Amino acid sequence: MLKEYSIANILGVPNHFISYFVGTFEGTEDPDIEWPHRHSFYSLVWFTHGSGFYVVDFQEYPIKPNRIFLVNTKQIHNWEYSSDSKGYILMVDACLGLELGINNHRTFVDIPTSYIQIMESCFMNLIHEFGFKDEVADTTIKLGIPYLYSILNRLSFKKETNFHHTLLDDLKMVIFEENFKTSSIEDYAEKLKVTTQELNEICKQYKGISSKQYIIDIKITEAKRLLLFSENNVNEIAYKLGFEDPSYFSRIFKKKTDFSPSTFLEKYRKQK
Repeated sequence: MLKEYSIANILGVPNHFISYFVGTFEGTEDPDIEWPHRHSFYSLVWFTHGSGFYVVDFQEYPIKPNRIFLVNTKQIHNWEYSSDSKGYILMVDACLGLELGINNHRTFVDIPTSYIQIMESCFMNLIHEFGFKDEVADTTIKLGIPYLYSILNRLSFKKETNFHHTLLDDLKMVIFEENFKTSSIEDYAEKLKVTTQELNEICKQYKGISSKQYIIDIKITEAKRLLLFSENNVNEIAYKLGFEDPSYFSRIFKKKTDFSPSTFLEKYRKQK
């Protein structure tokens, strides 16, 4: 089972509760933790300098200057970065994140040159206030965090309407609420009060794949988590995710990941 870490665990003070932390990347001590792992908090890392790779839910993304990585709670996380990496870090506890309305729709956001000064000012102000550790600072930081995320949302969705990305969020929520038992695209569309054509077009426009493939991708990501975090065998996971034929599930899993479920499990458990 992969370990799940709180902000206090990351900062090396496991007996404390910490609702948020903000600092520079180079000024924050590397934690003594297992890789890969999960977070019980939302994290934001802005690399202003450096290279390497960042892994979220087993998908690998290159680290490059002025790229911000956003990780939600429970997502599987790993990274490897160059020794000259610099930037900023923000961690927000799950409860506070819910209160502040944090919901990362993207794994990363590339910051355009015109926004760099704005983003730096936001982080420097948050770091400045974090140093005071009083009620005024606490209030200011809790106002500053949503503002920072609002800028990222603008950059992420400047070409999308709220309806479109809200619909995709709602689709994911329905999939989990139904415990993966619904398998028909028509049923999902009916629950979301759209036509199957609208659902398919939105998935293709904003995800680059059909609604059927988008739903399968969500199921495969959940399958990876269940393989690592549950005691269910492959057949049980297949049925849990709505696949009537475990062998078909295994074929889809290998097609999407290049690994059979058993090989995937061996690979990632060896890394613990």
